[in-house]
Amino acid sequence: MSDDRIQLWIALCIVGAYFWYWFIRSIIFYSRNGFNFTEEFGPEAYWADRGGDDDCVLMTPKEKFFIAGPTFVLVTSVMLIFLVLALMGII
Repeated sequence: MSDDRIQLWIALCIVGAYFWYWFIRSIIFYSRNGFNFTEEFGPEAYWADRGGDDDCVLMTPKEKFFIAGPTFVLVTSVMLIFLVLALMGII
């Protein structure tokens, strides 16, 4: 395996682990709070960034938990699976 592939494997594992880490931590945090979404937890997530500082629309904690978290985990996991299979030469 070449050095480029080793670096790519490490980068892929870090990116995938980052999103899984925050999603699992938010599940634990909100389950301990009785799913009280009035408290903010985790990194900020935005609905839109239209180029200006005033145009950013911040997600609520409930939107982050039910929409952003699962979407990021699903997308990064699928991308990671395809890239791993491509690196292994299967696809």
